[in-house]
Amino acid sequence: MTKCSPEFQSLADDCLRQFAQTGNDALSAILTPSDLNTFQASYQGFRARDFPPLKTLTLFMRQVASDTKSCRHALIDEARDQAVRGNKPSNTETSAYTKARQRLTEESIKTLLTTSGNNLDDASPELYHWHQRRVLMTDGSTLLMPDTEKNQYEYPQPSTQKKGSVSPFSGFLF
Repeated sequence: MTKCSPEFQSLADDCLRQFAQTGNDALSAILTPSDLNTFQASYQGFRARDFPPLKTLTLFMRQVASDTKSCRHALIDEARDQAVRGNKPSNTETSAYTKARQRLTEESIKTLLTTSGNNLDDASPELYHWHQRRVLMTDGSTLLMPDTEKNQYEYPQPSTQKKGSVSPFSGFLF
């Protein structure tokens, strides 16, 4: 799948439309087709089946943004959207999607997040400044992850936390 292929263009358009990135205002350029192409290109040699990396990313973002956080609901929503567009609805079984989601790399998502953050910063007009200063905000989100040895090594528990406790991973900064 290349950036010029109809399949890539359709996936990129779906992703951008889902997150309201299709307008002409500056803030609609937080994610661009070029950014999505770079993301897709970071997966050399993937097999283009039901869940190429860009589609998997779009479904994952939809899942994370949903109230239920459910794989099944994300796939049902996708199948509904496909049917509304007159396309054959996608399969709503979760096994292939969860395997594809596991193939997404932390590095590629981190790069895309950093790029979109920089795009947002660049697109923010002076009007959004407070007393001519940029304002940085955090939301205090917490992410729970399996308490494995590998995760403990990569993301150690805070020193203030009792050893052996399940550790919420806080402060996921890029």
